[in-house]
Amino acid sequence: MAKYFIQNLVISSALCAFATTASFAQATPTLASAQKAYVNGNWKEAAAAYEAVCPTQPDSTRTECFLWNVLALSQTGVAADFSKAGKRLDSLIDKTNPQKPIYTDLMMTKAQFQMYLGKYNKAAESLIHAIETSQPHQVTVLQKVCTAVQNRARNEELNEACKNLGKPEARKAKVEAPATTVPMQNAAVKPAPTQNTTQVATPQPATQTTPQTKISKSADAQSTWQLQLGAFSVKSNADLLVDNLKRRNITCTISQNTLESGKVLYIVRTGPFDTKESAVDYGAKKLTPIHVEFRPLLVKQAL
Repeated sequence: MAKYFIQNLVISSALCAFATTASFAQATPTLASAQKAYVNGNWKEAAAAYEAVCPTQPDSTRTECFLWNVLALSQTGVAADFSKAGKRLDSLIDKTNPQKPIYTDLMMTKAQFQMYLGKYNKAAESLIHAIETSQPHQVTVLQKVCTAVQNRARNEELNEACKNLGKPEARKAKVEAPATTVPMQNAAVKPAPTQNTTQVATPQPATQTTPQTKISKSADAQSTWQLQLGAFSVKSNADLLVDNLKRRNITCTISQNTLESGKVLYIVRTGPFDTKESAVDYGAKKLTPIHVEFRPLLVKQAL
């Protein structure tokens, strides 16, 4: 199992920049010793080392560290480790904002797990998500994964997505943010302190609760304040964001908007809220800590 998996696990090459070649003592696991064990093919040693050091990594690199842990676990040749790796990968995906580059690496890895398990159609779906959320520097690795998945899965949408890799003008089907979207750090309201110390070692459902805000009964009863979280030209990407936020007890809706050009956008929003201030306050408390951008809008309700 390990030999087959490592031959097809090209995602490792996309993460090489995360490795370090520094040499440290082996008594206490370090990121360097974990990387060294991985490069040498000592999968169990590498998996154990990542297990120890990943929780200590800063937020900016912790997910990458745990992805290395997933890769090592998947190659030990032990069925229980492979199962654990799959569950941990799902947990990482659930906790990662699709707007982050690492999300693409996670979805590429997910596609390869599904390929190994013979779930070729599921692998195609995961790879499509990876492509639609990818950035230019990830094209080379994506092309390799495309070749592997296309040899097994018959999916026209995947074929089109893979064909357009590296063609910015043709790949406008990837996630698009509204032109007027303003990151919270640039907004007038001061965001709540960002803390993200949740470890992904054991996947758990979110425990936070979202209070239901009553619809405003102001004079303008046909309009309510909502937070717009994104506009997507691919509905599956909108669905993915909604599903991820739902697991954090943040309820969203998807509305469809057809532009003059004929292009369709799928708008993701949450709300309603009584006032613009309450909407922004909710976004600062619930969305800013998980790095989801938003903007308040006064939305007319259909009669």
